[in-house]
Amino acid sequence: MKTVRFQQKRFLILASIIAFFVVMYVFWNNNQEVTDCFMSKEALKKVEYLLETVQKPLEELRLTYFLCYNSLWGALKMKGPLPWQNSVELCVLNKEVAAIDEGFLIRTFKRHNLNIVYNSAGGYYRISRFSELFPSATITVFEEDSVTHQMRRVGFIHRMLPPNACEELNCFPPELIASPIPTISFGDVFVPAPRDGIEIQKYLFPYSWWKEVTPLNCRTVTE
Repeated sequence: MKTVRFQQKRFLILASIIAFFVVMYVFWNNNQEVTDCFMSKEALKKVEYLLETVQKPLEELRLTYFLCYNSLWGALKMKGPLPWQNSVELCVLNKEVAAIDEGFLIRTFKRHNLNIVYNSAGGYYRISRFSELFPSATITVFEEDSVTHQMRRVGFIHRMLPPNACEELNCFPPELIASPIPTISFGDVFVPAPRDGIEIQKYLFPYSWWKEVTPLNCRTVTE
């Protein structure tokens, strides 16, 4: 009987820890300002300028990075930010980031007036200028899985999933980011982007890559 109670107690503790991280992950992702459906040209230019600024410490650190998620949609469809997106989304490789001292990484971004904070649950960095919260940049960290040999997201929440849970892990073939990574225009800024156009989006947006998706507050009644 004591063994059963002990196992139940361990299960409850583990469940509580998992629930805590899930709540924090959701809160972090939802803690963003709701933007207008069509931002001004000045606001969109600020997004471009932030991307240009973020690229500088990434290049100083010699990190492989590339445009991804909604920012890649913007570059592919509009050659710049989506009209409602006041953020930039980039992806990096875990093996390269892990080789850099965390303090040195933070100081490198700080020299460019950028604050960088890592979310260990979600496996991504949130970056913004010290003087303002928006626009912001999200840098999602990927690594090659030793079982599937596909690129997959890192982070506490994702590491609890099996290697073949690719819809949640956003797995994609490493060939799509084979060096040298080509560049694409994002407004007046040129930034590395995965090969083969929208191919990577089929993995990053497995349930909607073929759709025209807009924020809920920007949709018309007929959508």
